[in-house]
Amino acid sequence: MPIDTRLEETASPVGLDTLAEDTHTGVVYRKNRVALKLFVVGLLAAVDAREAAVHRWLVRYSMTALRISMGAVYFGFGILKYFPGMSPAQDLALATTHLLTLGLVPAAVPNSVAMALIATLECAIGLLLITGRWLRLAISLLAGQLVGILSPIVLLTGRMFAGPHHMPTLEGQYVLKDVILLAVAMVIATTVRGGAITDGGHRFLKAR
Repeated sequence: MPIDTRLEETASPVGLDTLAEDTHTGVVYRKNRVALKLFVVGLLAAVDAREAAVHRWLVRYSMTALRISMGAVYFGFGILKYFPGMSPAQDLALATTHLLTLGLVPAAVPNSVAMALIATLECAIGLLLITGRWLRLAISLLAGQLVGILSPIVLLTGRMFAGPHHMPTLEGQYVLKDVILLAVAMVIATTVRGGAITDGGHRFLKAR
């Protein structure tokens, strides 16, 4: 009569060792998965915390940096206009001023009086923006000056777009990039009456 050896095979030392090894491997695998998940979660939390810190710093200082850098640009270009031939926009500025004043200001180069007035205006705007004093006056002057800066697009269209296939010339590109200054001026103008940037909608931080 044959003897059933399945129980003996199952209970053999080799079978028990294999089962123990498989169980240990499964436990180690699950532990490794948990450790990996915890590591990824911790890493993402650290990245998020660092990003939040950078965001808070930007909320606190970016508007001030924008205002000061805008003022520095205006002051620097204004200083150049005091010296004939130093400003690349001298000829264009005089031609535009000539048209805006209906011919009262000559478009001849050099025109020291007209350039001195333009230079003084730009330096004044620059200093007001850098110091943050009398911002309402600065924005008002800036608005008028930006009209003058961008007016060649309408008043001197042929000169601005005289390149091949009516592409903008170097002067045209010089004027078109000033659209950025217009956008910056609009942002700064929002702070004149207490505008501010919010930190994620949770905290209210003054954009000063």
